[in-house]
Amino acid sequence: MTSTPQRRSRGIIRPSPQPAPAEQEQPRHHQPDSDEPLVYTADQAAALLQVPASWLRRKAAARAIPCRYIGKHLRFTRTDLLTITDISAAKRNQR
Repeated sequence: MTSTPQRRSRGIIRPSPQPAPAEQEQPRHHQPDSDEPLVYTADQAAALLQVPASWLRRKAAARAIPCRYIGKHLRFTRTDLLTITDISAAKRNQR
């Protein structure tokens, strides 16, 4: 069990308040818009990444890029797409 710092007030020990979720550090990935899909199909993701859908499916099947399977259906989250671009940039910089 992790203990949180405590403060004393009139003899009563109270845990220090935790920051509200909005105050906590946000992930580096962007916040989704309300009209943005939660997950993308391979065709949608390929269009966003400007790569052939066949390339994306082949890399996903080889587990060379991050992806999700919902049942048997291949899907990509926005985070997956951003990670794919990060991986590509890192490989390009190593050359």
